[in-house]
Amino acid sequence: MVALRTALLAALSALTLARGRTVASPARVVRAPRVAYARMSTEAPPAGPSSQQQQQQQRQSRWGDPTRVAQSAPGVVTPTARGETVDAKRLVKQDDVASMWLSHILVSSDEMAQLLLRQLRDGADFGALAAAASACEATRSKGGAIGWVNREGFEPHVDALLPPEAQTPAFAHKPGDVLCAQSSLGYHLVRIDDVMMRLRTDTLSRARLAGAGSDLTPLVEAWGARRADGAVAAARPLSYEMLTMGCQMNAADSERMAGSLEALGFERLVDARAPPADGSAAAPQGKADIVVINTCSIRDHAEQKLYSLLGPYAIRKRSGEPVAIVVAGCVAQQEGARLLRRVPEVDVVMGPQYSNRLGDLLEDALNGNQVVATEPTYIMEDVTKPRRGSGVCAWVNVIYGCNERCTYCVVPGTRGVEQSRPVESIRKEMEELAAVGYKEVTLLGQNVDAYGRDMSPKRKFSELLRHVANVPGIERVRFVTSHPRYMSESVITAVAECPRLMPVFHIPAQSGDDEVLRRMGRGYTAERYLEIVAKIRRKIPHAAITSDFIVGTPGETDAQFEATLDLMRAVRFDASMTAAYSPRPNTPMALWDGQLSEEVKEERLARINRLVGEHALAHAEAMLGRDEQVLVEERNTKRPEQVIGRTRCNRLVFFAGDIDALRGRLVTVRITEARKFSLTGELVRGD
Repeated sequence: MVALRTALLAALSALTLARGRTVASPARVVRAPRVAYARMSTEAPPAGPSSQQQQQQQRQSRWGDPTRVAQSAPGVVTPTARGETVDAKRLVKQDDVASMWLSHILVSSDEMAQLLLRQLRDGADFGALAAAASACEATRSKGGAIGWVNREGFEPHVDALLPPEAQTPAFAHKPGDVLCAQSSLGYHLVRIDDVMMRLRTDTLSRARLAGAGSDLTPLVEAWGARRADGAVAAARPLSYEMLTMGCQMNAADSERMAGSLEALGFERLVDARAPPADGSAAAPQGKADIVVINTCSIRDHAEQKLYSLLGPYAIRKRSGEPVAIVVAGCVAQQEGARLLRRVPEVDVVMGPQYSNRLGDLLEDALNGNQVVATEPTYIMEDVTKPRRGSGVCAWVNVIYGCNERCTYCVVPGTRGVEQSRPVESIRKEMEELAAVGYKEVTLLGQNVDAYGRDMSPKRKFSELLRHVANVPGIERVRFVTSHPRYMSESVITAVAECPRLMPVFHIPAQSGDDEVLRRMGRGYTAERYLEIVAKIRRKIPHAAITSDFIVGTPGETDAQFEATLDLMRAVRFDASMTAAYSPRPNTPMALWDGQLSEEVKEERLARINRLVGEHALAHAEAMLGRDEQVLVEERNTKRPEQVIGRTRCNRLVFFAGDIDALRGRLVTVRITEARKFSLTGELVRGD
């Protein structure tokens, strides 16, 4: 038993070892529960009469207090109020950075270093500058790459390239940053490419829980011993189940977690009625050994769905089955240890920032603990490859988190502050995707227009778009989501000038009334929004523009709702995601007076959806008879003789064809039928 457990834990630590260095044991600390929001600068609607104070107290009891200060970082408001500078370096404990992957450019003078730093600020490529200007012969031909540098115990071969006095300042920075440091060799421009973080988790001993299924020892035994080559050889097939709710960011996180599990030897459990979309062989059916529920908290309905889903798995565990239950995503971050108290059968609670640390967290669970991982941390680059849901199109994260403080939104408190990925890491991931046959990439972020503003020196999203628009083999690049407050004309120009950037702009308006937008804390007006649309139409007349809308926020009048419909009529969106307002924990709007009835919200939602459908159908019908370039993705499972693809403007198209011959190809399709959100056509030719 001891040998088997040791072998399993060794397999689980393989992800860390794959980085070429051993990290100190994870720090285990128990912390006070984190608070999602801090003080808010956006004003609520005028307060109601004093007789409503009791209702206010009831709402605060249910939805939390958004004015509380986080206890996990003394002196730091987490997240901070709108308008404040928010940087992950203020929240992450720098001692948790065990090592960094560093690159450098060595020059002889501070003047030369500052000149190169200005060029980097203007968008120059670090590797190209290293090749052209660095005095370090050992790293010049490698784009300046030094490799992993430990916080403790400097190594002689590293010291010879980057002396300790130039290494130390780097540990006060985060991935993507470039700093200037002086050493005995000269002046170094040091770039932080990646980090290795120690885990900082809360733990609860399994001894407190009842039920044979709480003991995961049988799962350890079933795993078996490792092969000589380091791969896991299972005594019986072990499987996992991945249940994903919510947005594209969650879908991408699920792919990363699935990749970690498959690297550890688990096979994906799928429903026999739903074959894998990428055409791979179906995994076994039955009961999963590990269940991961990746949650969404954007609306109350999605949050309640979690507890409904957990029921059957909790029953399995109480009946004695050794199933490991993982709750990930935004509800996990929001609830933390409270979720364990509500559903004690859960083994791991992990926020979105830990999606690529699932293997490490499972190690703790298999040691007999319940684990909560919600502390602020730098997001590391993935060691394992995500288990992609498609073989043609892939998600690529470019920025994590959100620094906005929309008064209705829970996301900043669940996904943390903004962390932009280095440009080079994004391009490298895209190049790796192209090498295995992917044709389309969607760049993901809660607010892609914020890309690079957290970096030192700052970068621009438009620069990133141009840098990745020419990756060989990637035929199409999309991006979501844009923010009207920050969207720049340089992004529109980049899309207009780069053929591989798809002419699709998802720009959530949320409302068409200026007062409602002010109360939401959105930072723009309806006029500003229409100006953005006009700029897009002037430069890219055929572009598709999509949006999000929330109806029924507290105090929204009939006239304000009509203003939203007027905005929609002015723009005529290709598609829109709509929702009735749902109060969320620790958000100011949840506590306001003037909450509308569900009947009013549903009536407004029905009206806005009708208008969405009318505009979508009009756009679709305008395409009848036109020849459209379509990227073929998958087979139509409902009609196997058909394949499915998308136009450049992201319209779904069905047409007859052989998926084995057409998957991943760009073809020309003539549109013959139009529906609100899909088209039917006939193949004209393969391009």
